[in-house]
Amino acid sequence: MGTTPHSSPAPIIKFLSARFGEIELDASELLWIPQGLLGFTPLHRYAILKDPEEAPFLWLQSVDLPELAFVIVDPFLFFPGYEILVKTHELGDIELDDITKATVLTIVTVPENPMELTANLRGPLLINTEKRLAKQFVLIDDRYKTKHFLLKEIPPELARPRHRPDS
Repeated sequence: MGTTPHSSPAPIIKFLSARFGEIELDASELLWIPQGLLGFTPLHRYAILKDPEEAPFLWLQSVDLPELAFVIVDPFLFFPGYEILVKTHELGDIELDDITKATVLTIVTVPENPMELTANLRGPLLINTEKRLAKQFVLIDDRYKTKHFLLKEIPPELARPRHRPDS
């Protein structure tokens, strides 16, 4: 997408990451989390960083606190039967009217033993990629916990998508 005489490119921002050093990103790539993440509500600006050697895992890096970065992953890669049920009005904070338009990521806990990796399916991050807005939800659903193993046996109800009669 080129620059027209009436537009200017988004500014480049620089910030520090304890893991990746100095980062330069187009400001349009930043993610704004209006309510912050649970436990980190004062922090709103994040960047999603990729390390090809760590795929499918990504990093959610705070722009304002270099030490704060979370490992994140697309939960559907590990849990095809994962379902997120939220009310449409709850998506208003990220300017979405339909959850199917959201990108869903979950925060991963990385213990010493990599076989013990877990994903927080109770608190998914929903992203409006077009507007670069995100919100962490807390699901009121007893099927989901804050720690679901990624590399151990996956519960049958999360192992495959549910059959939808309307699809």
